[in-house]
Amino acid sequence: MPETLETLPPLREELELFKAAAAFDGAPTWTLYDPANQKFYRLNKLETEILSHWGLVSPELILEQLVKHCFNHATIDDIVAVLKFLNEHNLLQQHGQQALQQRLKQAQAAKQHWLKKLLHHYLFFKIPIFRPDKFLSRSYPAIKWLYQPSALYILISVLIINLFLLIDRWGMFSQTFLHFFSTEGFIYYSVALIFSKILHELGHAYTAHRYGCKVSSMGVAFLVMWPMLYTDTSDAWKLSSRNQRLAIGGAGMGIEVALAIVCTSLWHFLPDGMLRSSVFLMATTTWIMTLLVSLNPFMRFDGYFLFSDYLGVANLQHRAFALARWRLRRLLFAFTDAIPEKFPDKLHKTLLIYAWSTWVYRFFLFLGIALMVYYFFFKLLGLFLMLVEVTWFILLPITKELSYWIKQREQMHFNKNTLITFSVVLLFILALFIPWQSRIEAPALLSVAKHTELFMPLAAKLNKVLVTEGQSVKKGQVLLQFDSDDIEAQLQQQKIKIEVLRWQISFHGQETTLINNRQILLSELASAETEYQSLIDEQQKLVITAPFAGKVLNLNEILKQGQWFAKDESLLMLAEFDEHQLEAYVSEEYLMQIKNGNNARFFPEQIQNPAIDAKIISIDKGAAMSLKPAFSSRYTGNIAVQENHSELIPQSAVYRVLLKLDVKQSQYMQTLRGYVMMDAEAQTLASLLWKRIAGALIKELGL
Repeated sequence: MPETLETLPPLREELELFKAAAAFDGAPTWTLYDPANQKFYRLNKLETEILSHWGLVSPELILEQLVKHCFNHATIDDIVAVLKFLNEHNLLQQHGQQALQQRLKQAQAAKQHWLKKLLHHYLFFKIPIFRPDKFLSRSYPAIKWLYQPSALYILISVLIINLFLLIDRWGMFSQTFLHFFSTEGFIYYSVALIFSKILHELGHAYTAHRYGCKVSSMGVAFLVMWPMLYTDTSDAWKLSSRNQRLAIGGAGMGIEVALAIVCTSLWHFLPDGMLRSSVFLMATTTWIMTLLVSLNPFMRFDGYFLFSDYLGVANLQHRAFALARWRLRRLLFAFTDAIPEKFPDKLHKTLLIYAWSTWVYRFFLFLGIALMVYYFFFKLLGLFLMLVEVTWFILLPITKELSYWIKQREQMHFNKNTLITFSVVLLFILALFIPWQSRIEAPALLSVAKHTELFMPLAAKLNKVLVTEGQSVKKGQVLLQFDSDDIEAQLQQQKIKIEVLRWQISFHGQETTLINNRQILLSELASAETEYQSLIDEQQKLVITAPFAGKVLNLNEILKQGQWFAKDESLLMLAEFDEHQLEAYVSEEYLMQIKNGNNARFFPEQIQNPAIDAKIISIDKGAAMSLKPAFSSRYTGNIAVQENHSELIPQSAVYRVLLKLDVKQSQYMQTLRGYVMMDAEAQTLASLLWKRIAGALIKELGL
C-alpha cells in the first residue's frame, strides 16, 4: 500500500464488473471478477461507486463525486478500506521494488508448512479431467429442447402413467431382486451409479452454458479420500438473476429425478436380470440418496448454494458462523463486541439456527468420518488419520474460540447464562470424575446344565412313539422307533448275496472255474458282510434312545405313526433339570471391576419371567474364541461377531463369566436369554474413557 493517499494506483485492466442480484435487504450489489485468478468479489453500492471513480486518482476528488451522487455519509476511510481490499487481493497495478517486496511478503504469508499442506490435500483435493466448454457448445443444440416447457409436460405425463401402472405392480416393483452379487453384477451397479452421476454433473454444466456462463473444468474431487464428480460453475456469480443461479444449482438433482422417471418406464419392459436391477436402482435409491446428500445445506454441496441464493446471503457459512459466534459470546459472557452484520430479524434468527445446526451436524459427521478412517486404514496410519480428523475439524475450532475468550477476558461480564453454562460444565466434569458405575450389564443365557436336541439320523417312517411331552426317562430308554423300507430291501438283497457267495465258495473243489475265482469270491463275501453290518448299524440308528436320564421337551407336533421324516429334522429335546447354568460375557474394559463372589441379578428377555438372584463363581482368564449363536449379532444377540468356517468369532475381546443361581429354578424348562446386572467396583467415566483410548493405542501400535 502506498505510504501516502495523494494518488491511487490504477486497477488491473482485465478486471470485470457485473451487476449482481439484490442483497437480502433489497440493496443493489455488483460482482467484481478477477479472470487471472478466477475469483469473484461481491461489492455493495458504495464500494462500486468508489471503483467507478477510481480513475480520478485522488481520494479527495473521488470523495467529492461521492457526495455529488448522494453518498453524504462517505469518508476517506471508506476509500482507504477499498484500497486495502484491492491491495490485499492483488487487484491493483503495481510496479517497482516496493510492489515486488509486497508480493514476496504475501507469498511468504500464504506459504504453508509441508505437513499442513499435506493434511489439507488429504482432506480435500480436486483432479480436473477436461475443459468442457467446446463440448457443451457443440452438443447443446441437440439437447436444448429439454429446457422447453413441453419437455416438462411430457415428463410429468410419463410420471403419472408410471404411478398408475405401479398401483397394480407395486408388489413386483418393490420386491425386484437385485442381481449384484457377482463380479458382473458389481460392474453393472458401478456403471449405473457412475452414469447417473455424470448426468448429474452435465445437468449443472449445460444449465450454466445455457445462461452464458463458462464451465472451466469438470473432474473428480476427493473428500477424505472419498471420490465424487464435480463441475466448476463458479462463473455463475456473474449472473444477476438469482433464479438463474438457483436453476444451475438444482439442475443436477432435476436431471436425476428425470432419469428416475425414465428408468421406471424401462423397468416395465425389461426382463428380470442385471439390466433391470440397474434401472430399478436408478429409479429408486440412487436419486433419493442424491437428494439427501445434495439438498443438505450443512455441507458445501448443491443444497448449500441453493439455500444461500434463496436467502440472498453470499458466503453464507462464513457470515452465519461469525454472527453465531457473536451471539454465543453475548449470551455466555455479555461481550460488548459490535455485531458483524445487521440482518432483518427473521433472517437474523434463520442464520443463527442454521449456524448452530451446522455446528452440531458437523461435530457428529466429522466424528463419524474419523471413526470410518480409523477402521478403513491399517493400524498406525488409521489412528493417525483419525486424530487428524478430530483435531482439524472438532478440536481446532473449539480451541480457537476458547483462545478468543481468554484474550478478551477483560470484556467478560458474568450473568445468568454464564452461571448456567458453568453449572453444566461442572456437572459434566463431576460425571467424568466421580465414581458412579458400580454395576455392569452383560448379555447372559440361562440354560439347563445338561440338555440336548435329538434329530433324525436319516430319512425314515415313524413306527412307534413311546414317550410324551414332559415325561421323565432313564438313560438308554427307547423314545421313538422308525422304519425304513429302503434299508429293509437292501438288507434282504445283501442277505441273499451273502448266501449265494457262501454257496459258491462251498463248491470250490468241484468246479475248476470256482477254484480259480476263490480269492475273488472271498473278497466279495467280505465286502457284502461289511455292507450288511453297515445297514444293520443304520437300522439301529432308527431306534432313538435317551443318551442320559432327563425330561422330554419340545416333542415334535407331527410325530404320528406312519409319518415320514427327513434327515436332520428335529424330534425332541431332552434336558436334566437338577442344575441350571447361567453364563454371561463381559467386555475386556470391565473385567477388572468384577470378581468371584460378587452378587448379580438375571433379567430374562420375556418380561413375564421374574428376575433371578445369582453369584459369580468363575471368570475366564482368556478371551472367548467363539460364541454360542444366542449371544451373536447374527442371531439378534448383543455381541458383534464375524463368521469364519461356521464359527462365530467376537470382533472385540469378551470374557465368559459363569454364575450360580441362589435358589433352584427347576420351573424353567427352556433356555432363556436376557442380561445380568453384576455388582462391580465403582469406576469413573474418565478412567473408562482412558482405558478405551489406551486399549486402542496398544492395539494399533502392536504393543
